[in-house]
Amino acid sequence: MDQSSAPKPIRCRGNSIGSHLCLSFPRTLTSKHPGGSCGVQSRRGAAPDRGGGGGAAQSLRSPHQDHLHLPLPQRRHHLEHQGEPHPLRACIDLPLTFFCSPRRRIPPASPKFSAMKPSGKRFVPFDIGSSDCGGRTCGIDLSVDAPFRAVESVGEHVEEVSVGDTVLSCFLAHCGDCVDCRSVRSNVCTGVPLGLADGVMPRDGTSRFTDASGAPVQHFLNVSSFSEYTVVDVTRVVKVAAAMPPEKACLLSCGVSTGVGAAWKVAAVEPKSTVAVFGLGSVGLAVAEGARLQGAGRIIGVDLNPDKFEIGKTFGVTDFVNPKDIGDRSISEVIKEMTGGGADYCFECIGLASLMSDAFQSCRPGWGKTVILGVEMQFSPVSINSVEILQGKTIMGSLFGGIKAKTDIPILMNRYLNKTRVESGQPNPDQPGPEHESGSTRVQEREMDQSSAPKPIRCRAAVCRAGGEPLRIEEVVVAPPKAYEVRIKIICTSLCHSDVTIWSIKDPAGFPKIFGHEAVGVVESVGEHVEEVSVGDTVLPFCLAHCGDCADCRSVRSNVCTGVPLGLLDGVMPRDGTSRFTDASGAPVQHFLNVSSFSEYTVVDVTHVVKVAAAMPPEKACLFSCGVSTGVGAAWKAAAVEPKSTVAVFGLGSVGLAVAEGARLQGAGRIIGVDLNPDKFEIGKKFGITEFVNPKDIGERSVSEVIKEMTGGGADYCFECIGLASLMQDAFLSCRPGWGKTIILGLEMHLSPISINTVEILQGKSIIGSLLGGIKPKTDIPILMNRYLNKELHLDEFITHEVGFHDINKAFELLMAGKSLRCIIWMDR
Repeated sequence: MDQSSAPKPIRCRGNSIGSHLCLSFPRTLTSKHPGGSCGVQSRRGAAPDRGGGGGAAQSLRSPHQDHLHLPLPQRRHHLEHQGEPHPLRACIDLPLTFFCSPRRRIPPASPKFSAMKPSGKRFVPFDIGSSDCGGRTCGIDLSVDAPFRAVESVGEHVEEVSVGDTVLSCFLAHCGDCVDCRSVRSNVCTGVPLGLADGVMPRDGTSRFTDASGAPVQHFLNVSSFSEYTVVDVTRVVKVAAAMPPEKACLLSCGVSTGVGAAWKVAAVEPKSTVAVFGLGSVGLAVAEGARLQGAGRIIGVDLNPDKFEIGKTFGVTDFVNPKDIGDRSISEVIKEMTGGGADYCFECIGLASLMSDAFQSCRPGWGKTVILGVEMQFSPVSINSVEILQGKTIMGSLFGGIKAKTDIPILMNRYLNKTRVESGQPNPDQPGPEHESGSTRVQEREMDQSSAPKPIRCRAAVCRAGGEPLRIEEVVVAPPKAYEVRIKIICTSLCHSDVTIWSIKDPAGFPKIFGHEAVGVVESVGEHVEEVSVGDTVLPFCLAHCGDCADCRSVRSNVCTGVPLGLLDGVMPRDGTSRFTDASGAPVQHFLNVSSFSEYTVVDVTHVVKVAAAMPPEKACLFSCGVSTGVGAAWKAAAVEPKSTVAVFGLGSVGLAVAEGARLQGAGRIIGVDLNPDKFEIGKKFGITEFVNPKDIGERSVSEVIKEMTGGGADYCFECIGLASLMQDAFLSCRPGWGKTIILGLEMHLSPISINTVEILQGKSIIGSLLGGIKPKTDIPILMNRYLNKELHLDEFITHEVGFHDINKAFELLMAGKSLRCIIWMDR
């Protein structure tokens, strides 16, 4: 560059906030910093704390009733931009900025600074804002006589913008070249360091600001717009359309883009869906606006401020819940009642772990998504109930609402300028697709000849009388099937870890019980209204219903049928709440997981029955009742593993190996197995495992550290297949930022909650749970059977042992000793 024309340092005005003060917190929080203090107040509150690091503080007054005042030193500083813009950076002349109320604490060791210019037009009200500002954001006019100024100078290698261009600066980089920027799954650019709290420029780690004494002044969130001039990396600069008013454009730098983007990019809110927004500040209202643009049918706002409903209506809020007005009921109870089971999408926009839990519990089972948009105020983890997540719910987070600055912000500008509602154009998966056009088969009532009506059957069953006790072969009476029920003669069954988990619980109320839920049998008799199967058909009973008619069965998003009660642990038939088993004394015996296959005969609801292909060997077919379907389905249906991706499987039991098999079928490039048993690597190779991590062999390093090192940042997909909260956390930490998915497949064996770090989840990670891997029994299991018969799916290797019915306790011993994957139990041996 010609030195005579090279940009020179600029002296300009700015208010630097010293170590005695930090950015505003919500009204309820006061944080103490070393060497001073910081505080916030409302007009009703007390004066803020004053530290010893500066002069007396004054409050910038807002015209809005509940605005939190930002105390500032009376003395304004002259800040100097040091030197010319470095390569790949632009110096920007900023006449206008907006005060955003970040819901994050500033680390005490890194006090932040900002600068602003006073004018007669101090605050410019605009109708999107922070809850801390009574529903508005305050615009700060940094210039007296200039309408809007822009790029003042550029460094070397900057070709994207030129001097004079009007630009918007964004805290999140978008280089366009890294794997994240090229992917549609991530917006967390890895080409340029993130450095949100570093206080320096991202490439060389130095500041472009110095004060009058020559001391460096820190940057904030890579932007520092509270100065008449600032220097920003070119990856964080977006051109502004000429017609875009500057006071509207700058809203897209953070809050509005985050909220609209969360509904648009992260959650992909679908038309006619139900959305719940927790916290109607700037981000929450922007979420509502994004949901409106996506065509949501209902948008429920949740806020303590009753005025927010009227404000929210402007942005599409249709219903309102004030936690003060619901008495002893929880928010989730109210939302479930309002929506008939839960909202399709819940957005937490405050940054409170308790509210994040409320949002998650307010989500609909089957497909509900909870989107976290704020770092937890106290950096507390979020507790997630594994029973809740296994119902098919997802919890996910993102920085900046998944927005890619340079491609998505121009789209948002155009949508503002067009002043039109652009439909999402996405299909509604809840509308019947081609496979449902003719409707599900509707059973016609028919009169049964009473003379040929099924009679009770006496047979053998393995009955468990108390938790942890060996099963006893007893004679039981199996009642005839009632309406919509099928009585099945079991051919063979197998033992699953779920049987062992419930068997080990010392709960007298749960016994006596007949376990077993992986089986194949022949239809012996049917009740009224059953036309789907006939006497003599070979069938597979399945613990999960599939009625074909309810909203969940018609949707591609859920496999948790709501047409028939789930009742997995109820111990009775789902429709009438009674048992079909009685013992020799006439006392009822409980069912298990809607199947109870450890009996020569059992009764199952017709929605829990799948026909078996004639060519399918029964001992292979019964594996599809649970474990294999769960694992393969998790990779296929729940995670939708992509070709050449990296997968980590935590726990190489039957389910974990089935996950590996599913990932192999999906075309995964690397499949990393994690297990304490070194023999599992050789076993796992048969199912596609390419690498192995034994936690015993990695010293003091954590499993997540090892996997991040192996994969260059984390696996694309992590599956937890054991049921341990600590392992679920390891799996989550092992996921790649940007798009990593953690899939939970096991019920936490101690029923402990899962603790999730909100900083981690905001990096674009998600946690997904599913029952049976997202498999819809009647449509997906036939597909898996065909894949086995076509020699695509490995199944034979899962069977390690076979025993006769009288040796059923041996199957328990083998599984608990870790010696078997699946033990087939033959009823006629």
